[in-house]
Amino acid sequence: MGAEESRHDLWTKRINTWIGILGGSVAVVVGAYNFLPRAPGEIAAVVREQGGAPVPHAHVELLTSQNVLLGASETDRSGRYAKKGLEPGSYILKVSRTAFEPQVTTVSVASKKTTDLELVLRSRSRNQASTSPQAVRPSLTQGDPIRSALEETGASFIKSLAGKAQ
Repeated sequence: MGAEESRHDLWTKRINTWIGILGGSVAVVVGAYNFLPRAPGEIAAVVREQGGAPVPHAHVELLTSQNVLLGASETDRSGRYAKKGLEPGSYILKVSRTAFEPQVTTVSVASKKTTDLELVLRSRSRNQASTSPQAVRPSLTQGDPIRSALEETGASFIKSLAGKAQ
């Protein structure tokens, strides 16, 4: 019987060895997968006014969730905006256009996916549109992400300079 027990012990050791090898292999594969770069995603947005018509040439700013500007652009003639090659995560999208109230939205981008958005801009009242610095002279603030960021943080001297530069 002693020989039978040693064969049994030998098989148990072999099985345990193979389980250890397979378990280690799975751990290596899973660990390597975590270090692979995640595939980028993208944002595809359409900017419309309340009536449904597209808003061409709307100013669009893309920021990280920590409010760091990644880029600024304009919508095309059909009111479309697209940004490819974005790391998965949360982003802030700011859209503005003269005669419309600006809109800010948070966007979640997933790996290998396109996040589709439809943003609707509300018209400003005539009093607001005529007194805003962008309505007075749009080229001073629209399209300049540094100036718009300063204005948002309360740098009112820029707004007063924009009014004096006429």
